Amino acid sequence: MKLNSKIVVSVILVATMLAAFAGCTTTGGADKPTEYMLASLPNDGGEITPGTQQVIDEMNKALAPFNATVTYVACDDYSVVSESILSGTAHFGTPSGATFTKAHLEDNNVIPMFTRGPAGDVTKGGYDAYICTHIDNKDDFAGMSEEEALLSLKGKSFSFVSATSTSGRLVPTTTLWSTFGPDGSGDVSKRNQIFEHTIDDGGIFSEVQFGGNHPGSLNLVLEKKVYAGAFCCSNYTDNKEKLHVISHKVVPPGPYWVNSSNVKREHIDALVKHFTNLDDTNAPEGFFADEDGALPEGWRYVAVDHTFYNFLKDMYAGE
Repeated sequence: MKLNSKIVVSVILVATMLAAFAGCTTTGGADKPTEYMLASLPNDGGEITPGTQQVIDEMNKALAPFNATVTYVACDDYSVVSESILSGTAHFGTPSGATFTKAHLEDNNVIPMFTRGPAGDVTKGGYDAYICTHIDNKDDFAGMSEEEALLSLKGKSFSFVSATSTSGRLVPTTTLWSTFGPDGSGDVSKRNQIFEHTIDDGGIFSEVQFGGNHPGSLNLVLEKKVYAGAFCCSNYTDNKEKLHVISHKVVPPGPYWVNSSNVKREHIDALVKHFTNLDDTNAPEGFFADEDGALPEGWRYVAVDHTFYNFLKDMYAGE
């Protein structure tokens, strides 16, 4: 089922689907069947992805002793996933650290269960956000710490990706806010002084540009149309010989998350135990696969609590 993109309509549709399951309850006794929903974005064809199906199969193995099962509902927008879980019409959400964090900030009963990383190292399981300058400017930062290098950007020109980009605007704004905001140098008192105002208007940069996308912001730096700029991932790695990194942050990997108000604690604990114990010896064939698998080869699930996403909480503060 493909949900309407309007949040209210989507949540109603999910609620209707949930009510249609005869005998379904999330609070019934052990002798009654319980059916949960996992809300996820589908693939481009509007269908469940193979990896998500594998996850649901493993959830059902973990919950079988409790006479509980998990079914799938497709959502066409991250906000629909969030609203469905906040309202209790769905129960589990799939990876998106930003979407989880926004939901958790609305209701602290929304908690992460586990996330993933190569060899279980969740510090390497996210994606990279960079602030860089052209390699020709490298000597300007000789001997500087990251904080000193960021402070030296005051009065320079800067490019972001777009107003809504996580790694290309929200993350660098958070980094620059910690440097120039009230807990840093005190140069600015509002976040929009970083990405909207120039130094003539009380901001920190002489000029602020938006590249429109990650390659656009990268090209502004490479073509020396701005002194420094923000972008993510392969935009840096494919051009690193032309760039000098001023700041590098890893955006935390998204968790599988749950509204603990609507799912029994023993069920949550069983899911966390099951997934964090999965390895090559007990997972089904194809579970660990670089394409179409629930996890890439060599990756593992790791239990986390909400404090793991404090960086994203700081990112949304004041937004």
